[in-house]
Amino acid sequence: MREENKSSKLTKMKANLQKMMKKRWALPAVYLGLGAVVLSGVLYLQGTDNVTQEQPVVDGEGYETGADNDVNYEDAFPVSKVDEVIKMPVVDEDEVKVIGYFFDYDATEEEQKKALVLYDNTYRQNKGIDLAMESGETFDVTAALSGTVVKAEEDALFGKVVHIEHDNGVVTVYQSLDDLKVEEGQSVKQGDIIAQAGRSLYNKDAGVHVHFEIRQDGTPVNPMDFFNQTVSAVDVSDNANDPNEDEDEEETEEADEQDEMEDQTFQLELEQS
Repeated sequence: MREENKSSKLTKMKANLQKMMKKRWALPAVYLGLGAVVLSGVLYLQGTDNVTQEQPVVDGEGYETGADNDVNYEDAFPVSKVDEVIKMPVVDEDEVKVIGYFFDYDATEEEQKKALVLYDNTYRQNKGIDLAMESGETFDVTAALSGTVVKAEEDALFGKVVHIEHDNGVVTVYQSLDDLKVEEGQSVKQGDIIAQAGRSLYNKDAGVHVHFEIRQDGTPVNPMDFFNQTVSAVDVSDNANDPNEDEDEEETEEADEQDEMEDQTFQLELEQS
């Protein structure tokens, strides 16, 4: 009796299967089902293979790390940062003009006359350049390079001053300022506004302006020679300096500035200017 029931059920199943296979959607459904089973098996095998293989880990400096990693660290190196180039200390170079030039001993007499500053009835050599707007209005003064502020104070002769220290022994100097926006010890980025252009007792004839210098190890160089170059290009040996100049390194910076101004005075009769 049981065998007859099994035979009857099997006959019905075959009949139902034959009916289902005659329908249009039956065969594609079977193929899709088989494809899904095969794809699942492939993905499973790939997943287990990835687990067994240790993946390299990249650290913050671009090096690969890992137990099975045989990287030669002496040959590997991170991508270097692009060096900044020295920029004029203003937001828009087209809005200002150079009204005072660096004194060059190899320049022509006419060029040297343009690089003199009249103070206390005496013509003195300009150790930087002076920038001003044609309208005489004030303007934003910016950091020519990224660096650290090592001086931000008011000077009785040069007005408010800011010194920013950089690599290669280079310091950029900003004088005749107003409304200082930085303080000593502060880090600044190139283009940050550090002050407004102002006036100074030393160069009253320049009106509202900013006096800008580039110094390497305390020696000024011509800023016009180094704009759009990296700080590593600054080299005092490439610039003409007074052969008679003899600064006392043991004096304070303030005394050095005063001695330098006195030792490098360019004596001229006022009627010859």
